Amino acid sequence: MRVVLVGADFEENLGVGMIAASAARAGHAVEIVPFNEACEGPQLARAVAQHHPEVVGLSMQFQHRAHEFIELARALRAHGFGGHITCGGQYPTLADLELLGHVQEIDSVVLHEGEHSFVELLDALGGARPLREVAGLALRDDDGAPFRTAGRRLVADLDSLPEPLRYRPHARHAGVPFIPIMGSRGCWGACTFCSITSFYRDARARAPRSKMLRQRSVGNIADEMARLWHGAEGRAVFCFHDDTFLLPRPEASLERVRALRAALDKRGVGALGIVGKARPDSLTRELALELRRLGVVRLYVGVENVSERGSANLRRGLQTRAVHEALAACHEAGIFCCYNMLLFEPDARLEDIEHNLAFMREHARHPVNFGRVEAYYGTPIHQQLAGARNLTGSFLGHGYRIADDRVELLFRVVSSVFRQRNYDCAGVHNRAMGLGYLATLLHDFYEDHPRGRRTELATAAEALTREIVCESADVLEAALELVRAVGDGPHDVRTRDRIESATVQLGLRVAGADAVRHAELDALYEAMNGFAREAGDARDKPRRSALGRAARRIARGVAVGSLLAGLAGAACDDHNVVDPDAGPIDRGFETLDLDPDVGPLDIRFEAVDPDVGPLDQRVDSPDGGDAAPADGGVDADGAGSDGALGDTTRLIDQWRDSAPKRGATRSDDLPLFDPPQVQLARAAAAGGDANEGDGDGAAGTDDGGTLRVELACSAGDPLIARWRAEGMLEVLPGARSVRWRPRSAADHLRVAVRTAGGVTVAALRASDVSSSS
Repeated sequence: MRVVLVGADFEENLGVGMIAASAARAGHAVEIVPFNEACEGPQLARAVAQHHPEVVGLSMQFQHRAHEFIELARALRAHGFGGHITCGGQYPTLADLELLGHVQEIDSVVLHEGEHSFVELLDALGGARPLREVAGLALRDDDGAPFRTAGRRLVADLDSLPEPLRYRPHARHAGVPFIPIMGSRGCWGACTFCSITSFYRDARARAPRSKMLRQRSVGNIADEMARLWHGAEGRAVFCFHDDTFLLPRPEASLERVRALRAALDKRGVGALGIVGKARPDSLTRELALELRRLGVVRLYVGVENVSERGSANLRRGLQTRAVHEALAACHEAGIFCCYNMLLFEPDARLEDIEHNLAFMREHARHPVNFGRVEAYYGTPIHQQLAGARNLTGSFLGHGYRIADDRVELLFRVVSSVFRQRNYDCAGVHNRAMGLGYLATLLHDFYEDHPRGRRTELATAAEALTREIVCESADVLEAALELVRAVGDGPHDVRTRDRIESATVQLGLRVAGADAVRHAELDALYEAMNGFAREAGDARDKPRRSALGRAARRIARGVAVGSLLAGLAGAACDDHNVVDPDAGPIDRGFETLDLDPDVGPLDIRFEAVDPDVGPLDQRVDSPDGGDAAPADGGVDADGAGSDGALGDTTRLIDQWRDSAPKRGATRSDDLPLFDPPQVQLARAAAAGGDANEGDGDGAAGTDDGGTLRVELACSAGDPLIARWRAEGMLEVLPGARSVRWRPRSAADHLRVAVRTAGGVTVAALRASDVSSSS
């Protein structure tokens, strides 16, 4: 059968590659098409429909993008596609009956691990047997009611699965090929917020003999790594998308790590880096040293919450001591690590926030991002809140009310104040996640020339990381003091005004600091990439060209050229519009709640930042406890056919909001219950020229060009807008537009918008505004 698989593709979609390999091995013709941003949907749907496949598979891994894939399915039908549309991944598996009950355009859901179920689905569609006889599916019966077929056991022998089809050239980090790989599946944790463990628990409930944690054999992993490493001409960073890279017992992990290093040595594998995820209670100093000898350069450590109450509420166990020791072990071993902090959860108290805040200060050398636990569909926390009737929204995304009013209010303040720093794909916290990782790559893969330069860059990276973490901690502490001053009493109009006014001030404070931090990040990333360019061996150029040619031959059995050629113009043309929410202003999705469920694969990244190039993932916070962001913290360097490094490093660790705004508006007994959705865009002058008469220079230059920028706001009520900027700023009548003459491409324009429902702060860099179109 002719099959098109659609999924995010920011580094190489490992899951889609494995499904494609299974289908190709069974004799089907498979084509993989990337779908990274919602605006690509209309053209992608036209191209796929015109390609006339018999089956379209949607890799709908994460809840925050479910609505985009649903709209894609509807667009496919609108363009006349009459074949079978199926989907798979964590989210549709857990929300299968809801999804099929509400979205008629989707015909089936492939549940849990799909390598076998998807192939049998294709055979059944070809007439081999009735669909309902295929295990591991969700379908509709003749009356349209959704149901599940028989359960299918999780794959016990991972060595039996085909290696994923490598359907495109690898991304590069600091010039080094970046290769996703899988060594195990499953997790032994029971975290209440984690969609990963919920996914596996659901599988075991359907097929009780399923084993939750499974591993490929060391030899099988080493064989694949060796082939890929030699194919990459002798250096690579392997990103293990395992739910956790380690085993429950450190002793068992030590044995496996040593065996893998020995197997790689036997196969002639030399310089390499490894990225993975780890629970803090499974990491010791001895193990960290052994991991470093193996080649581990970066670990995502599942910190989440270090207060004893918060950790217990999330079923993380009493891990406070283990967390401190795990971070210290990584630092001593020379492994860069970063983490996320789930400060807000349904039963959080202010003292829990204080405890976590102190931890952030103590470990300021490690980059962090923070937000709220989200009630992802099918997780224990979702079920708990549903039972307590404390959910708003729908199966596409839920909101909830934190039990303690002061913590709920603090969450609302923090969401507004840190909106872009925390939740924007190219926000300061997300960009800072890659600094130490890049410094480690420079240390491991390049000679120190001029001598001492690597150390200088690594020291600068740690210093900037510390400054950013401590700066955020200071603002978080100020927000905490604001809420403490309010007390427990009812919030009258005067109190609300004080809270909202203070939120505006704190938000503008962070936005102003972001202008400085982005400039510092730009300069440091450029210096680090410049070092890699200068230190790279001259003979790498022909080798990289050979790699590019080889990579184009790797797509055995998977076509990417014919259909992708029809999508050449599908990239989003939004360089003149900065939408911090990464969606149209009326998209109906909450813009402030943090999505920690970004998950391991290629999820998490989004909005286009012209500074860093097209985005690499839209998403948002690591999935359920220990899931890592998609690639290693920086995105592909924009390498051309000769592998030359691009000018900047693109970021990978991103968190994104997921709760639908419609039906999920916060209760209005507290302030900041409905913050406006805000969009800044360059306005075109009457003649169609976006640069108004004061000079003919383009935005992002220092030639004196004046820009007119307009503010769009979802709120219908009168708004108060406070504008700030570097350079000349003139606020025009009505405060909804300004004339801005930036001094340089690094200058920022900022606005705090206050409506009856709340406060939103948005910022625009001069370099974000293109002179074209």
